[in-house]
This record gives sequence, C-alpha cells and structure tokens, in this order.
Amino acid sequence: MTVPIASQTLFFINTQELIADYVISFAALAFIIIWWYRTYAKLGVNAGVMWRYFTSNWRNIISQVFRYGFFHGKTVKNRYAGIMHLMISFGILILFIATSLIFLSHDILKTVTGHGILVGDFYLNFEVWANIGGVILIAGIGMGIYRRLRKKTRLDTKNEDYVILLSLLLLAMEGFFLGALKVYLARVPYDEYRFVEWGLSYFYGLFSLKLSTGIALYRWMWIIHVLTAFAIVVYLPFSKLSHMILSLTMIGSKRIKKRGEMPTPFVLSEALESGNFDFKVGTKNVGEIALPSKIDALACTDCGRCERACPAFLSGTDLSPRALVQNIKKSIYTDVEIVPNLLTENAAWSCTTCQACVEECPVLIDPHSFVMETRKTLVMENRFDKLTAQYFNNLTNTQNPLGNSPSDRDSLLEIAPKFDDSKDVLYWVGCMGAFDPRDNRTARTILNLLNKAGVNYGILGSQEKCNGETARRMGEEGRYQELVLQNMETFTGNNVKKIVTACPHCLNTFRNEYPKFGLKAEVVHHSQFLAQLVQEGKLKVKQNQETVTLHDPCYLGRINGEFDNTRSIVSSTGKLVEMERSREKSMCCGAGGGNYWYKVQGQKKVSSLRIEQALETGAKKLAVACPFCMPMLQDALSGTEKSGQMEIKDVAELISENLIE
Repeated sequence: MTVPIASQTLFFINTQELIADYVISFAALAFIIIWWYRTYAKLGVNAGVMWRYFTSNWRNIISQVFRYGFFHGKTVKNRYAGIMHLMISFGILILFIATSLIFLSHDILKTVTGHGILVGDFYLNFEVWANIGGVILIAGIGMGIYRRLRKKTRLDTKNEDYVILLSLLLLAMEGFFLGALKVYLARVPYDEYRFVEWGLSYFYGLFSLKLSTGIALYRWMWIIHVLTAFAIVVYLPFSKLSHMILSLTMIGSKRIKKRGEMPTPFVLSEALESGNFDFKVGTKNVGEIALPSKIDALACTDCGRCERACPAFLSGTDLSPRALVQNIKKSIYTDVEIVPNLLTENAAWSCTTCQACVEECPVLIDPHSFVMETRKTLVMENRFDKLTAQYFNNLTNTQNPLGNSPSDRDSLLEIAPKFDDSKDVLYWVGCMGAFDPRDNRTARTILNLLNKAGVNYGILGSQEKCNGETARRMGEEGRYQELVLQNMETFTGNNVKKIVTACPHCLNTFRNEYPKFGLKAEVVHHSQFLAQLVQEGKLKVKQNQETVTLHDPCYLGRINGEFDNTRSIVSSTGKLVEMERSREKSMCCGAGGGNYWYKVQGQKKVSSLRIEQALETGAKKLAVACPFCMPMLQDALSGTEKSGQMEIKDVAELISENLIE
C-alpha cells in the first residue's frame, strides 16, 4: 500500500491544547501590534497618518524594506557580520513562513474544505526548506555567539545579547528535536526530506522509548516549545529584538537625502525681505527633535557599529554616537534638555561630521544630525570657546576664518588669470589654499598644471570669500547664509558655469547645498579635473615605482562618493598601497566640522591615529586631496619618530613631480 505524501497533523496534541495554543498566539500577536502602534501613536503618528503615508509611498517603502531590511544592504559590507545577520534573519523568516503554512493548511483549509496544501512535491519541498531554515538560523546564532566570545571586534556586549541568542538557539533546537521525535513515533518513507529531523530521530532509538512514553514526551516538549516562542514574543518589545519591527518601520519611512546636505531651517534672503525673523533654529530639548529623527532613534539596535567607526570616540573624547542615540531613544517621550543630560558640550563639539557613523549604521540612522542640531542651540546661546568665537569674528570681519586681509588672495593673480565671463572654468582657491602656507604651495601647483594644460580658467582673487561650509556645521546658520548670498551675487554677476576646487568641503557645499540658493554651475573636484587632463593627454606623466598610500577625504569619498580619480592619479604616477581603512571606511583626519579651528578634550589626536594607519602600510608617500587633511596629517607625522620615513603630497603635486615636459 502506497503511503500518500502529505504533512501529518499534530495527532499527538488534543483539541483543547491546540485551541489554547491559538488563543495565546492571537493574544501575543495582538500584544505586538498594539505595542508597535502605541510606540508611534505617542509621537503623533496615528493610524490615519500611517495609512496616508503608506498609500502615497508604498513603492519606496517596499523597495527600502527589502534592500536594507531583509537583504541587509548596509550590514553585508562587513562580510562576517553580514552573513551572520542574513542567516539569522532568513532563518527566522523561513521558519515563520513554515509555521504559517502549517496553520493555513491544517487549521484553516482542512477544517473548511477537508484538504490542505502541504501535499505531494510541494510538501516535500516545504520540509526541505523548513529544515534549511532551522540550520541557517542555528549557524547564524553560532556565528553571533562566537563573534562576541572571541572579542576580536570591540562589541558593547550585554547579558541581554546572550539571552536573545541563546533563546533563539533554544527555540530552533526544540523545533528540531520535536520534529525528530515525531519522525521516530510515526515513520513514513519520505522522512529523509526532513533531513535534520530524520537524522536526529535515531537519537531517540537509543532509549527504546515505548509509544505511550514517546507521546507523553512529545506533548510536554510541544508545550515547552510553544511557551518558549511566547516568551520570546513577550520579551521582544523590551529588548534589542524590538529592532526587528521598529527598524523595518523606520527603513520603510526613511527619506534618504544627499549625504552632504544639511537642512535649511530658514532662508535668510526671504527673512530680510519680509522682516520676519520668527523662526526656530537648533534643538534644545528632546521634545523639539523632528519626528523623522525620533523615528530614527527608536530604530537604533545598539549594535555599536557607529561607535567603532567614530574617530572622535576612538580618540578618547566623550562623544559616542551609539550612546547619544540610545539616550535619545530612552528619553523619546520626555522633554529633557539634550545638553548636558544626554550629551556633554565637549561631546557636541567633538564631532568631525565625517559621517562614518552614517555609513556604518545598518538601519540608516544619521547620528551626527543630532549633534548638528544641538550645536545650533549652543551657538544661539553663545556656549562656545574663545577659539570658536575668534573663528566667527574672522568670518564677519574678513570673510575668511583665518582673519587675513581679503586682498591677500590677489597674490595668486601673479600666475593665474582673473576670472570673467569669457572663461570656461572658475578655479575656486578656497581659504586654506589662499592663506595657509603649505596649502598655498599646493594651490600654486594646481594653477601651474592648469596653465600647462591650456585650460581656459580664471580665479576671483579678492572677490572670493569663504563659502561658509564650516560655519554651518559649527551651528552658525545665519553667518553661513550671509556668505551664501555674497558668493551667489559673485557667481551670478560673473556668469559662472563650472567650478573646480581642491577643497572637498567647498565641493560639497557648492554641489549639495548652494543649489537651494540658486547655484546652477557644475562643481568638480580638482582630482577629477586633473585626472581627466591626464587621460586626455593634456598632462603627460611618467610612472615610478615609489610606493604611495592614499587618504580618502571624508567629504570627497564617503560623503560625495568619489574614490576613483585620486586612485587613478596615484596609480599613474606611482605604486598604490591601500590602507586598511580606505574608501567608504576611510578614517577622518580630524579637521571636519570645525575641529580644525578649536580644540576638544580627548586622549589622542584623530590625526595621530590616522597617520599611524598610513605608516603601517610602509609607503614612502601619503597622498591627500584636501587642504585640511594636509596640515592635520603633516602635523601628526611631524610628531612621530618616523617623520622622515614618509612625505605627504597632494595628488596634484604627484602629477607635477612626474610630469613629462
């Protein structure tokens, strides 16, 4: 007699026990839904708001949930952690689908129609995939436990982490041993498709269990398995497991903006025209945090990736992006003052705005945005040191942060033509290129290269002013916009169509922020422009065998996604040796966010950490492409015993040194 291929019902469990199971199951489901809804409703996001948002954004929601939620688009960049998370999440997903199919087949379709769907080949495939789901879940959990025990990656491990991992491991193992006992008690010819449970079933054969004893054991194991699942569900809202739901919600609702663009709380030109200056700048209390940012904070998994990437934290300051977001998350329904209760003033000024934390966050949180909003409040209340005050005063008095006379910019007109509307390209020298002695040498090198390549360009000389990028990131929005208005008047009056600059900070604000104020010009970094001149043969270079390592500037690489042109220049003139932290994972030099202009309390300079990483490569030269990175790293190198073992050069200088005349 041929045994029909079909899933066996839970014939060892009586009807009363099944009814109790489903009553508790639906109660647990209702508990999770109510918790999830109340989490956002208390922030003002009610059912109506949710529905309207979903109906107008459902395509984007589905796309982002799949990309960053189910497929861990950010986490997989770290191979070990990515594989671990994929195994755990897909293991849980597969087992959840399997449980749902059993419920649909046995308790709905069989009850209503007398026939289930778990039959034939579909059932056999179902059993294979269910076993695969359990295997990859257990493997992922094992990787997670090993990762925390071996301690090679600095993790902020808590007892809760082991409770969660071991609970999930227990649930998966219970499922396998429960299934194995079922196979042992009622063998059928196609048991091999349940390959794990089929193999484990012979474990029970070692005890020669009687049928009655086996059935009693099965019923107790089933009850324990159900209670374990319920316990995990009830524990979910009060543990890190909550991120399984909250992070998916946040990822779906996230409006991904340009990395280099800060929000504009007001438009100064409109305020001047209307005379209405009644607007709010900065965030003083948790209650004032924008709703999207609150949703961000709720989704934080406390994984610590942002902390491990943060140069301010690694240098010993009291800034921890993880702790900041967690503090906000815990205070999300209060109106507590952020400084000093959740963030110290020193921590607020420690951020280099490098956005390494943003790059690392697996659920798209922007920790640095909380610091930027806090800085605006500190500036409004005049809570900054003398060096910062001097910076702001210099911007007001001389339109540059160094306090030099604007006429000093005209010195470069000795080798560069004055810009007018007949020129194709405006070369934006920048404040560092104009006034810092070392960066001025770089600027002169670039201008000489442009001359040799026959580029139709010009510079503004004393007409050029600071673009205000650093002022904005230091919290001085008003002074930033004053400079924007002045520079936009110059750009418009000179009919500027293309801007080339050696400063990634200038590049970023011109490319990503000035368009809001009317700029329509193309903005290009000097590495891209020079690399193109080399490729076109307008600048011919020879390659030597000198080893060169490359420092990726944060605002050029991580924030604006430009990595290849600097590497093209280095590779065409020497032998490139990459640092361990490069490209998107490059470490900041420590100058960003205004840190170049004031001092923060820490144990070690960020620039010193970075120069150590450069020296580890054994390269003879360190190539940079930012006028802030140059003096920061040069100063750090000078303070080491190996200062004579490495030279620091801008990528333009590498071209100049290897130029074929």
